[in-house]
Amino acid sequence: MIIVSGKAKVKPGALDAVRAAMEQAILETRKEAGCLDYSYGRDVLDPDTIVVLEYWESAEALESHFRQPHMAEWMAALQSAGVISQDVRAFDVAGERQLLG
Repeated sequence: MIIVSGKAKVKPGALDAVRAAMEQAILETRKEAGCLDYSYGRDVLDPDTIVVLEYWESAEALESHFRQPHMAEWMAALQSAGVISQDVRAFDVAGERQLLG
């Protein structure tokens, strides 16, 4: 399994302007083969920061994801929000265990 996690900070107040594009990217991505879960959220302490969390069956599924038309649209919208900084990383996970519940 591949886990993608990270953050992207945009210009103050710009996140609301790209919310529709972000929602569309999430909805389309969740339909992709190999996508186990895909979500964005807002940092509670910094509302201009997007928190990224994705789960993929394989590296190949993740690579295919980047070639999808909805991702090109989302990347263009994100750039229009004025990305100040971003740090998003992929982790290859060999195993998992339940922590809560």
